[in-house]
Amino acid sequence: MKQRNFVFKLALAAMLPLIISACSTSTQVQQAPIPPSPIGNYVTDTLKSPLKGTLAADSTYYMISDVVINAGDTLYIQAGAKVIVLGASTAQTGTPEFQVNGTFISDGTAANPIFLTVPANLRQYKYLCTGLWGGIAGSLTSGDIILKYTHVEFAGGTSSPTDKLYGPSSPRYPVWFENPAANFIMEDSWITGAVDDPMRVTSGRYSIFRNVFECNSLTSGDGPNIKSGSTGDMAYNLVIGTCTNGPKLANKGGNNPQTSGNIYNNTFITCGWRCTLPARAGSTDIEQGAYGIEYNNLIVNCRTGFRLVQAPAADSNDTYYDYQWYYGSTDSVVLHFCNDALDGGVQIRKPHDNLGKPWTTGANDPMFTGYSVTQVPAARLTFGDPFSSQLPVENVLFNNSSRFSDIASFTSDFHLSSGSPCAGTAYTGAIKTIATTPPSTVYPTVGTTIKVPVNAVTSIKGAGNPYGADYTTLGLGADFGAYQSNGSGNNAGVFTHPN
Repeated sequence: MKQRNFVFKLALAAMLPLIISACSTSTQVQQAPIPPSPIGNYVTDTLKSPLKGTLAADSTYYMISDVVINAGDTLYIQAGAKVIVLGASTAQTGTPEFQVNGTFISDGTAANPIFLTVPANLRQYKYLCTGLWGGIAGSLTSGDIILKYTHVEFAGGTSSPTDKLYGPSSPRYPVWFENPAANFIMEDSWITGAVDDPMRVTSGRYSIFRNVFECNSLTSGDGPNIKSGSTGDMAYNLVIGTCTNGPKLANKGGNNPQTSGNIYNNTFITCGWRCTLPARAGSTDIEQGAYGIEYNNLIVNCRTGFRLVQAPAADSNDTYYDYQWYYGSTDSVVLHFCNDALDGGVQIRKPHDNLGKPWTTGANDPMFTGYSVTQVPAARLTFGDPFSSQLPVENVLFNNSSRFSDIASFTSDFHLSSGSPCAGTAYTGAIKTIATTPPSTVYPTVGTTIKVPVNAVTSIKGAGNPYGADYTTLGLGADFGAYQSNGSGNNAGVFTHPN
């Protein structure tokens, strides 16, 4: 490990005000929590509790037990740092986790991302859904949890018999956030492998932009799973090979405010096939009293299309959706594009949903730069397909790098080729409210315009706040999906293998 003999003090400026903007005529201003300043000294040893200070850039650290960040303290991880969890095995329970009661900032860059992972000999594709360590678990009273250009790999293992956050011997999420008064910001990051949901927000304000969620769970588990007390934005993400849903909004848990989210310009690839339960989704859904906006998503060979759930019923009066782009290479996939009664949903086909000459198998190819929509055999796009039968191309994003020692490398790139029918045909205008009975008290007066992103509720990145959410180029993208032709959106096509 590199030894650092100097003290690093980083003064954190106050977070910018939070703006919740539902229309042009009203705003509600809140103040974000201010992380403690200064963050403190460089850490120069194996990670131990209680932990605060800075993990130095380009250094490697080791973790052998739970690491607790106390309330009022901050752990700041600089670009290029790596945390290797030791003692992990394919059969172990109670593997280490970060238990966050304070503030957690993982501040990587595109050229120098951060890795929270396991030793090289365990970085194998076959172990993706086995949970080799715990993850990052925020408590009800944590500060902000902020991930930028950070890879969280092989996490989600069973908790220990004495775990104080999840409870004894419980399944865990690689990333969990639950403070209703704080911010969860995840940008340009990766979660690779999980036992259940790769990420769960059970209360709080969230901004989830330009990330990659890969291959979670063997028999159940969603992608980003948002529960009651949570509101925010989720855009320009790639979700590939999730077991059940991609993102899911559900007003479950009894917390305020009502669950809501804006889910737009995401790309969903081959999701939903490992799940063995009937009437479950395979791309994105809203259910159980939640509401939101679903626009400009690109859905390819997923088990179902967008789903507005009937039981437990979503808040359909306050949910607005249109402009989804669908591709299915088999008849069974096409049958579930707008799955309504087939899969327990009440959504209807909207005028601008792109189904490809409605219900035509193989129509509507989005023309990806480096991924053929027909390369997965039809036999694999079958409900209840076990992980052991699936191909890596169904579950993980590759780009010119051998990421796992037990499979051959291949390439995939979900940018759009020149001439793609998805380019420039998505919706970028205003979303108008519709009449509801009774009129909605959540959205503005009937007939007014909703801005996207609507909520913008987390702290916003600015000159005095480098850790806020980057909304600079956000809003509805002109191209369907996460990868925009103008260079905005998701640019996580290049994977840097850790040393």
